[in-house]
Amino acid sequence: MTTDSSLREEPQLTIRPKPSAFFLRRRFLRSFGPALALAVSGLVVLLLTGTIVVPFQQTLVLRGKMGSKSDLFEDAKVQEILMRHHIRVLVTRAGSRDVATHDLSQYDFVFMSGEPAASLVRRSRANEWTGSARQPFTSPIVLATYRRYAETLVRKQIASKPAGQPDSLYYTLDTGKFIETMRLGQTWDSLGVREFGAPNGNRVLAQTSNVCDSNSGATYLILLAFLENGRQVPVVDPRTAGPPDLSGARALANRIKPLVAAQGFPSADLSESYANLAEGDKPIVVIYEHQYLAMQLRAKAQSGQPDLDRVLLYPKDNILTKPQFLALKPEAERLGELITFDPDLQRRAMELGFGVATPAGSTKSARLYDFLREQGLTAPEIADNDSTTPLPDNLVLEEMIRTVGDCP
Repeated sequence: MTTDSSLREEPQLTIRPKPSAFFLRRRFLRSFGPALALAVSGLVVLLLTGTIVVPFQQTLVLRGKMGSKSDLFEDAKVQEILMRHHIRVLVTRAGSRDVATHDLSQYDFVFMSGEPAASLVRRSRANEWTGSARQPFTSPIVLATYRRYAETLVRKQIASKPAGQPDSLYYTLDTGKFIETMRLGQTWDSLGVREFGAPNGNRVLAQTSNVCDSNSGATYLILLAFLENGRQVPVVDPRTAGPPDLSGARALANRIKPLVAAQGFPSADLSESYANLAEGDKPIVVIYEHQYLAMQLRAKAQSGQPDLDRVLLYPKDNILTKPQFLALKPEAERLGELITFDPDLQRRAMELGFGVATPAGSTKSARLYDFLREQGLTAPEIADNDSTTPLPDNLVLEEMIRTVGDCP
C-alpha cells in the first residue's frame, strides 16, 4: 500500500529566542560584572567632576621661568588643579635676578620672588607687552638654623624666644647684635655652641645663595645695608648735573661685602640642603618662610610632630618680600588670575607654606598662621607685628649687588 505524499505531516519549525548580547550572558556577567560596575561608577564620578572632558578639550601649555616659586607649579596637586582648568605649566628654574637679566622671549610668564626683580623685567621689556603685576602670596626671608645654634644666640642675648615655650620653632634675631658678632669675626665655639654638643670653629655667618642671581640673596644684602647705614635706606648721592653718583652705594656695599661673601655663593637652592642634609658647615642659611613651613607641614603629616631640631630666626628688622606674577603673553593672564583667586589653589598654596594675599585687605598672618594652627603647628608670635625694611631704588640696589657679588 502506498501513501499519498500530499498527506504527509508538515515539518515542525521551532523558533528559538534570539541569543542575548555577549555582555548580558550569565558567564560574562559572572566574570566581568564587578569590574564593569566599577568602571561605570568611575565614569559617573568623572562626569560629575568634569574631569572626563579634559582629554577632549585643548590644553593650554604655558612656559614660565622663576626661582623658589617653582615649588608651587612643580607640586602634583597644583598640577592636577590646573589641569581641571585645562592649563599645563612647564617650569624653568632660575634665580629671580637671573630671570630678570636674561632673554625671556620663549616664555609666557615669569614669577619673580620680589619687587626689585619684577621691576627689572618691566624695564627690560619697556617696548613689549606685559600684563598687570599680581601679588598672590607673601613670604619674608628668614634665617633657618638648628636649635643648638639658636640657643647659643639666646644665651648671648643675640636672639630671643617666646617665654614658656622651650620647644618653640621660632626665634627673634636682634639683627644689630648679629651683625656686630659677624663683624668681630667671632666663631660658634667662641659663643659657646660646644656646650650644646656641637663644637664648630667656623665664623658666625648666614649663608646665602648667589646675590647675582637670587632674590633672597639680594634681599639679605638690603637688610645688612640698611642696618650698616644707620637704619637709613641707601640712596643716590646728590648731584646737580651729570650721571647718577653711586659712589656712596659702592662704599656701603664694600663694607658689608665680607659679611655676605665670606663663605662663597652656592648656586643651589639652600632650602633643599637645609631640609635634607646635616648641619655641616652651614649652621644658618637664608631662605623664604614658605620653604621652612612647607617642610614642617610635611614632617607633621608624616610623623605626627614637627622637626624640633630645625628652627627659624626671624630678623627683628625684616623685609616682607612680595612675589610678583607677570604675564608676558596675553594667554598667561588666566593663570595669574587662577593662582590669585581660585580657592583650591589658595588652599594648596598654604599647604606649601605660602601666605595667600587675598581676599583684598587680608594679611598672611591672618590666614596662613591660622591655617598652621589648624594643622597642629604653632605659629610665630610676630605674626601680627611684622616690621618691614624699606627697599632702595633699583639703581642703588643693582650697584650694591654688582659690588658685593662681583657680578658681570
